[in-house]
Amino acid sequence: MYDSRKFCADVRRLIKYERMQKGLSYDSKVVCSKIAALFASANGDLGNLAGSIAAYWMEKYINASQNPAGEPADENIGRLAAMQDFLNGSGDDGGILSGQDWQELGALVNCEAENLPLDLLGTLMTIIVDKKALQ
Repeated sequence: MYDSRKFCADVRRLIKYERMQKGLSYDSKVVCSKIAALFASANGDLGNLAGSIAAYWMEKYINASQNPAGEPADENIGRLAAMQDFLNGSGDDGGILSGQDWQELGALVNCEAENLPLDLLGTLMTIIVDKKALQ
């Protein structure tokens, strides 16, 4: 699995690269889409689950942002990193994910359950149950 610290470092490198390349024409939506694609491809062995999680992150936190030009905000990068930790089997999100986030993660895992390895599915469902996020 992809370590969340490495993920954050890769995200920051991507943002820095895009700002250097684009200068004043830096497009935060394009960068956030690239971050979502990085997340999905880094977890490609999980079928559509990572792509679905990345799409949820884009919709909930990027597209609905009050400051779209300031995205990805550190807090939103942290949210996606917490979701990466979840995929790695950790339920310790530091409180950055909301109850609604956990419910959505649970729903997404349920949708992709048949495509996940049983041991990982068991770990993810245990975390969802511990978070009281079953719908």
